[in-house]
Amino acid sequence: MADEMTADFEKRYNGGPTIRAALGLPVGRSHVTVLFGPSGAGKTTVLRCLAGLERPERGRIRFASETWVDTDAGVMAPPQARGVGYLFQDYALFPHLTVAGNITYAIHDLDSRERRARLDEMIRLLRLEGLEDRRPAQLSGGQQQRVALARVLARRPRLLLLDEPLSALDAPTREQLRGELRALLRGQRMPTLCVTHDWVEALTLADQVAVMAGGRILQTGSPDSVFSRPANAEVAAIVGVETVIAGKVVGRQDGLAAFDVAGKQLWAVEASGKGEEFYLCIRAEDVILEIGAQPSSSARNHLAGRVTDVRPAGPVSRVAVDCGFALTALVTRQAAQDLDLKPGTPVTATVKASAIHLIPR
Repeated sequence: MADEMTADFEKRYNGGPTIRAALGLPVGRSHVTVLFGPSGAGKTTVLRCLAGLERPERGRIRFASETWVDTDAGVMAPPQARGVGYLFQDYALFPHLTVAGNITYAIHDLDSRERRARLDEMIRLLRLEGLEDRRPAQLSGGQQQRVALARVLARRPRLLLLDEPLSALDAPTREQLRGELRALLRGQRMPTLCVTHDWVEALTLADQVAVMAGGRILQTGSPDSVFSRPANAEVAAIVGVETVIAGKVVGRQDGLAAFDVAGKQLWAVEASGKGEEFYLCIRAEDVILEIGAQPSSSARNHLAGRVTDVRPAGPVSRVAVDCGFALTALVTRQAAQDLDLKPGTPVTATVKASAIHLIPR
């Protein structure tokens, strides 16, 4: 399709792994695909092949009507012809250049007036006012990240590639910048492919998630579908959060927020971020199951449902419950037997408000 980037290729390393990737991104509008998975999965190799820094042994990469790679036809467009912006994991700032110098280095081919205008635009966009004359060593980690991103965006790329953009930061800075990066990417009229192994980062940034392990993309879909309905046990082990559901704030009381989730109401501790729409993340070990509809706990959230599946997972059993939405619980194998849990069993699922992790949509 003319308005889509498609990639289907294979990169082999002598004596090492073979990386296979097949994915598509819309072109010409804001869209973030997160390539999510453990270290060593091959995620960075995918970015490098798209950027033209690695040569696939087999396959094709097309950007709209342009062919970047076609191994059958011998086509391999050089990096400079692709219009790609690449933010490296270590930011790769020039230590001897100032903030302004680092940014303008990327646009040295523009005339002086346009270069100055583009620099001013990036300084405002990334909130770097007053830092123009500082060198990287004089900046915090978060400021360095913003300078590196400004340098990448200054060239107005057609495709943005981010390799673990927040991993070099300490935890408080990382949490602060997640929301800022999400807002920034939403404002750019370009597709972004972002590599991360952090599930919170994936849910915060992604319009689409592609789970990768062992050199293969295992599942692609919306964040809630991938995290809540993993395609297989391998994906479930990678994503690590068994229930991710979209919800909207419908009320607030005593530091808690009430969410409408598929017609059911769930209470969670009020999020610090602004907005009304969130992903509600519930780990299976935080769900308590009781038979019948008379919960013994004083917790806020009691959800009537029916068991749809019971699957042994080592010393525990993974229990899927239909509460109007799919909810997963972990119980001991003995508890599953004592409660006689099987498909069709009516249960009440209890989840404490404090156990629900909120991520802005």
